[in-house]
Amino acid sequence: MSNLTVLRGYAQKAKPETLPPSILFEYSDKCLTVFDTFPKSIFHFLVLPRVKPPLSVSELANLRTLLNGEKARAKQVLMDLNDEADNVKKMIREEMLSRYGFQWEIWTGFHAVPSME
Repeated sequence: MSNLTVLRGYAQKAKPETLPPSILFEYSDKCLTVFDTFPKSIFHFLVLPRVKPPLSVSELANLRTLLNGEKARAKQVLMDLNDEADNVKKMIREEMLSRYGFQWEIWTGFHAVPSME
């Protein structure tokens, strides 16, 4: 698997639990959360939509493509990503308290320029 398509391969996995624990943080029916290989902060995760019908690889190529597609499906993908990000943020807050005794602001967003497919 090419380094540029590794995330796509993860998102296409029928059984995400087969990913190593050094990669997989958690997954749901709709999303997959992985540890960033090159973290730029203490807590740095990537939340990916899972590629499962009716969604396709081409439809999920990037945010622009998704938003230019079928609007209801795009909205659902974004809502699913938001729900998963909220779950991850809750776990991060718990870890912050456990590890450091306090919490700080958590930022979420999209990669402005995709560096991988």
